[in-house]
Amino acid sequence: MRTAPALLSALAVAAVVVSSLSGCAASNSTSSSADCTPAYASGASSSTVKVSGAKTVAAKATFPTPLVVKTPQVTQNRAGTGSRVQEGDQVDYRYTVFDGRTGELLGSKGFDASAAVPRVGVAATVNGKPALSLPRAVRCATAGERLTLVTTAKEGFGAGTLKGNGIADSAALVLIIDVVDHFPGKATGANQLPQDGLPNVITAVGGQPGIVLQEQAVPKVLRYGTVKAGSGAVVKKKDTVHIKYSGWIWPTLAGDKPLVWNEGAQDATTSGNATWTQDHAIDVTVTSTATGGGLPPGMYQAMVGARVGSQILLVMPPKYGFASGAAPTGVSAKDTVIMVIDVLGIK
Repeated sequence: MRTAPALLSALAVAAVVVSSLSGCAASNSTSSSADCTPAYASGASSSTVKVSGAKTVAAKATFPTPLVVKTPQVTQNRAGTGSRVQEGDQVDYRYTVFDGRTGELLGSKGFDASAAVPRVGVAATVNGKPALSLPRAVRCATAGERLTLVTTAKEGFGAGTLKGNGIADSAALVLIIDVVDHFPGKATGANQLPQDGLPNVITAVGGQPGIVLQEQAVPKVLRYGTVKAGSGAVVKKKDTVHIKYSGWIWPTLAGDKPLVWNEGAQDATTSGNATWTQDHAIDVTVTSTATGGGLPPGMYQAMVGARVGSQILLVMPPKYGFASGAAPTGVSAKDTVIMVIDVLGIK
């Protein structure tokens, strides 16, 4: 049984990588509805997979072998409830993977209660190229739904991703996917007028923000304001909140542009734009470093009272910012930092 940590690690990394390479294609499916068109239809291969087990444990599956698949297929095994996953949403899910040739269990992810479940973004096709099948399969699903995805290793996880584990790109894989939850991948609130002295926020179609300074002087006081006003639940102290954020350092020399936090870093919890470049929302607990652990004091103040769906602009002088040794990569405890925070949901 190939359940080596290396394989599970490869599958987990691939799931994050493909989150920004997903898209949608019109087709029919057992889970279709008037307001959502799934990416893939049920087919002869996916419908032969017999699935059992509770949604809180790794699924069991039996099917005729070798399983052959030319195009991805998705069959619903159990219905869910609530709103459907739309393009652009962030989706929390669990999955179990089987070798389509032998029926062998390859591994599972997300069923360990002590670890966070995987999360992917259901985003648009990148640069006009066909999107990968793993995140596309959950489009139009609902929380609690269980799906069978039959796909190739290449289409599911990307060319060459699993070759180091002895799985060829053409190999058929069977993924049993349990949708845990989903929420919008960007702030959906109403645009508000810019505030004097604060940077202007310019948002791309996909949601990623950029900023333009209105003035060069480095601010001396904590300031924050609402760029997009959401209408969802109000964030309270000690809530765990889904967010995306970007960060910049306020320039100290006239004419310089704000310096983006380490955009290429892989750890979305400690680097500025990683939550956008990887299309991966993170969860933060709304407590302050002033009381031990938690968020920088300025970020804490800006988060408490914000509504889900809002986008918050925050300027933090050092006094309200990151403590020494706790700043993101490339950020000093002496820097005045700018943050744009999309408040996406409360866990």
